[in-house]
Amino acid sequence: TNMKIDLEELENTMIKYSSVLNLKNSEGEIQWNRYSAMLVVNTIFIGFIGFTYNKDFSFPWFFKIIFWLIPVLGLLLCHLWHKMTERGFMWSEFWMIKANKIEGQINGKINPIKEGEELRNILGKGVTKNASFMIIGIFAFIYILMFINNIISLFLITNIFSHYY
Repeated sequence: TNMKIDLEELENTMIKYSSVLNLKNSEGEIQWNRYSAMLVVNTIFIGFIGFTYNKDFSFPWFFKIIFWLIPVLGLLLCHLWHKMTERGFMWSEFWMIKANKIEGQINGKINPIKEGEELRNILGKGVTKNASFMIIGIFAFIYILMFINNIISLFLITNIFSHYY
């Protein structure tokens, strides 16, 4: 009977292990889908701003105001993007830690989570995470530069109008 309990416990542990890995994979997929969507939206925002620098296009004043505000909206979007990405990595790490603990209970000859962690530590832990945050930072920096440019342009226009009128 003791052997039967051990086999039952092993089976339950393996089911938990499989479930944790499925949750980790699902979270990773969701995270990169969110990341890709935010990347596309930010690229579109910067594309719209690019139109304002093109002298061949003339926009009504309403659109010029909206384009002027896009860097502020873009910075807000980058903040949300960063928080969502941070949370996604947190959940992925959480499920990997759980899988690692369960893998230790199974005592198999092949331990993909533990071996993967050892390899990741050799290659450099957090490389993908840091790169994804750096991309968000680059977009935020572009928005900051555009916002500063808009402020300078506004002061120049204000000074020109006040000088002539």
